[in-house]
Amino acid sequence: MRNLLCYFALLLLFASCEKEDDPVTLPPPGELQTMTAAMGNSYDNQVYVDLETGTQTVVPYRSYDLAFEASANGFRIYLNTGKLMFVLNTGSTDITTADTTGGTWKTDPDHLYDDSTAFGDWKDVTGNSLNKVYVIDRGRTEHFGAARWRKMQVLSVNATEYKIKFSAMNNTGVTEFTIPKDNNYSLMYFSFENNGKMVTVAPQKNLWDLVFTKFTHTYYTEPVNSPYRYYIVTGALLNRWAGCTNLIMQQDSTPYFMPFESVSGQDMINLPFDNRAAVIGFDWKLYDFNLGYIIYNDRYYLLYDTSGFYYKIRFLDFYDSIGNKGACSFEYQRL
Repeated sequence: MRNLLCYFALLLLFASCEKEDDPVTLPPPGELQTMTAAMGNSYDNQVYVDLETGTQTVVPYRSYDLAFEASANGFRIYLNTGKLMFVLNTGSTDITTADTTGGTWKTDPDHLYDDSTAFGDWKDVTGNSLNKVYVIDRGRTEHFGAARWRKMQVLSVNATEYKIKFSAMNNTGVTEFTIPKDNNYSLMYFSFENNGKMVTVAPQKNLWDLVFTKFTHTYYTEPVNSPYRYYIVTGALLNRWAGCTNLIMQQDSTPYFMPFESVSGQDMINLPFDNRAAVIGFDWKLYDFNLGYIIYNDRYYLLYDTSGFYYKIRFLDFYDSIGNKGACSFEYQRL
């Protein structure tokens, strides 16, 4: 009994000496700031934005066709849907005889989840290419005649590069091309112009959070042959490849809604952030045939960036001071 009492006494002594957990201390919030991402009146530019530094990188959205995942383990391929691009898996492994007969045209969904890309899983479980030939529609609004179409095979991928083969639809100009990987970037950008070339588009992956651009939104309630099923929209897509996440806060629709003015960093801990690319997307605005674009005032957005900071974002306008559209103005604050 005496030994048992000594044991409990020592247990209480050690418990009383344990250091309590330090409370989580957040840095003080930043100042409320405003920014305008100007895509241009015809939306010719895509604007990469880094909220931490307030910097922007502006490039023509037409500059590339395909974006290849840049990480060592990455193998996904994405379309430039701002050009209304589509791809069809012919099922054939012969680039000279493959055609579109019986195939299904696909585009990327705007959330850009890996299991839904138009190219899909072009390799098997062992990592070897299935060597399927894809026909690529580079976009009917951007390319015409023979320049609109390409055939392509993805031959291989490893930690440092992709190898692809492509040709014109009439089987001329068969070319093998190497896409290098660079883990400092989210994606590597490729254009079929000039018989294939790499294009510098986005900044390094830790230097941007959002890109304001054109992209294709699919209205799944519309029939496949409806002219409204695939629609070009303008808005913001998340840098999901660098670990950014986001969340919409919409009054009367979001159960955990808090007013923009009062939401704080402490509120972020239990909120359901996710990495869908188009949570911010395009529907922070509405087009009225009489008034033009109107900004919704019942919603704002939260973003977690690559440096571990939280931000709140609220849109203000889609027009600049002289009435040109495509000027995405918003206010934001580090929480």
